[in-house]
Amino acid sequence: MAGVSVLPVEVLLSRRVQEMVLNGEEPPPPYICRDGDDTTEDVSSPSSLQIPIIDLSLLSSSTLCAKEEELEKIKSALCSWGCFQAIGHGIPNSFLEKIRKVGREFFEQPMEEKKKQAKGVEEFEGYGADPVPAEGQPLDWSDRIFLDVYPEDRRKPKFWPESPASFREVLEEYTVKVKIVTELVSKAMAKSLNLEENCFLNQFGEKGVLQARFNYYSRCPRPDLVLGLKPHADGSGYTIILQDDVEGLQVLKDDQWVTVPSIPHALLVLMGDQMEIMTNGVFKSPVHRVLANSERERISVAVFYTPEANKEIGPEDGLIDEERPKLFKKVKDYADIHWDYYQKGLRAIHTAKLHNMAGASLLPAELLLSKRVQERFLNGEEPPLRYICKDRDTTKDVFSPSPQIPIIDLSLLSSSTPWAKEEEFEKLKSALCSWGCFQAIGHGISSSFLDKIRQVARAFFEQPMEEKKKLAKGVGEFEGYGADPIPAEGLPLDWSDRLFLPVFPEDRKNLKFWPESPESFRDVLEEYTVQMKRITELISKAMAKSLNLEENCFLNQFGERAQLSARFNYYSPCPRPDLVLGLKPHADGSGHTIILQDEVEGLQVLKNDQWVTVPTIPHALLVLIGDHTEIMTNGVFKSPVHRVLTNSERERMSVAVFFYPEPDKEIGPEDGLVNEERPKLFKKVKGYHTIHLEHYLKGMRAIHTAKV
Repeated sequence: MAGVSVLPVEVLLSRRVQEMVLNGEEPPPPYICRDGDDTTEDVSSPSSLQIPIIDLSLLSSSTLCAKEEELEKIKSALCSWGCFQAIGHGIPNSFLEKIRKVGREFFEQPMEEKKKQAKGVEEFEGYGADPVPAEGQPLDWSDRIFLDVYPEDRRKPKFWPESPASFREVLEEYTVKVKIVTELVSKAMAKSLNLEENCFLNQFGEKGVLQARFNYYSRCPRPDLVLGLKPHADGSGYTIILQDDVEGLQVLKDDQWVTVPSIPHALLVLMGDQMEIMTNGVFKSPVHRVLANSERERISVAVFYTPEANKEIGPEDGLIDEERPKLFKKVKDYADIHWDYYQKGLRAIHTAKLHNMAGASLLPAELLLSKRVQERFLNGEEPPLRYICKDRDTTKDVFSPSPQIPIIDLSLLSSSTPWAKEEEFEKLKSALCSWGCFQAIGHGISSSFLDKIRQVARAFFEQPMEEKKKLAKGVGEFEGYGADPIPAEGLPLDWSDRLFLPVFPEDRKNLKFWPESPESFRDVLEEYTVQMKRITELISKAMAKSLNLEENCFLNQFGERAQLSARFNYYSPCPRPDLVLGLKPHADGSGHTIILQDEVEGLQVLKNDQWVTVPTIPHALLVLIGDHTEIMTNGVFKSPVHRVLTNSERERMSVAVFFYPEPDKEIGPEDGLVNEERPKLFKKVKGYHTIHLEHYLKGMRAIHTAKV
């Protein structure tokens, strides 16, 4: 964007978002976390997903059936959603208006007044923004004042505003009222699970901590690029949130973002990781986020309820049995662990886990990766703990109805009919601007030969394990048969095996990793490499022409010794497709990737915050843009995030070929795509593939490292 700041994050955080908005500034790059194509609307289909509403007053009803029904609703809500909207909570509407009012009045004061309560960049309590996150993590488009409110000896009066005059008094009264609500909710949760009503309160302790966070989400000129609050799950026991009349908070449910409606005077009760631990995984700690809004500011007040310091918490004994073994160990000061992971954009709940299922392995990742997924499947094993990465109710495409990934007929790009050629170029440009991928037909590779490449791949993976392991890679290596190198702690392993081989230029081939069985493997792969090289040149020229650039401009950036690497993927059937992924979400670091699928679906692309399944079209090739091309096109073409689901009934195979610039070649935005309306968004980079891999193994995107 024109005029974007390139100041260090520490300097940016010393200025408030509210100041930037008042000055008419665009969001600086460290705030950018979305690709500009996704919408800010609730993506769930209308009325299909409603956050449960619980009337807390019915929990003390003299009518037994009404009380029992509401307890059952609480249990259902927290097992499925991990949150509910609480009405009948006993806090008068007029008082809730008071707490909103003092919050709004504080943020509407001149900046000099608010900065009397300012925190340091690395501090937490006070007015400002959260401390600087890890490299690659975006900043939140919001300001907040964070205050310890209970026990009283934790309060720091220097951070409590003296203006507006009623702020302190109102917050003190709100603390008393919320404490009553936490006691009511904690007892109700216990009763809903047939536990002794004080069991959770005992775990929180007599000095259970309450912390208040007043959030101010300024209007944003580019809500398609930023978030008010990035996706995360809370590290509290649970959180009680008072919203205003502007919607923006969203909860992730069944892989869909569901907007939390603003119900006048309701309180949203949201489970944190520590309640998930105490309930042995029965109640869920949901991932949530806050959208930005271009027209209205938004205010909320969140109160976090956390066990007292140094208090050890763990699963309640009454929730552990043979059918549901103990899933979590006892933990102390979990909120500190959670914060370390939150700053890296990661969840921390895995650090408290013992078993995800009976017999789950606790072996180090190095030992786990020395045994292949295919072996585990053949032995009838459940996925070990390090493979667990999600808790999903379904592995289906979550779109309803599903949009279609564009189909491009490459043969029309050389058509003698001008209008047909121009139309296909326009479709290509539209596909890569919007989706970052397309299904290629008319590519010139015969159907019979594509069947051959699938056949040799299947024949390789169907061999005895001893035969495949002749080509085994080391745990920390990349080339050869096995799995990707070990990712950072907290990131899951992929439920897949693969054979990774550099195939061009010739001197990059390491034939000790090329299978001799099946006999035809090498010949078929060499012929496939020739065909892939032809198609990468065709596509690179077509992309340039679609943008009215000289047709060889991208090929010149890739260089004469541009690299091709082939990856044969084998996704074994998985007994728990609801818990693991064949390939975790990521964007490719290549220029572009060409993928040949088999007839089993599983690959999904993230589009407008929804996962879209890539259909299997016989003998089509999926062309997927990588970060290098996003950089070369100055962000015009997008490098999409994608993943692979697992399947409980059928194995799946694919062959991906990655096209990279030659190693020492510097690449950057094409001059013809840089102008006043679209300034230069990326700097020139060299060796980006290495940077991408380092970030990929940490579960992070690397594209920000190339941004101006």
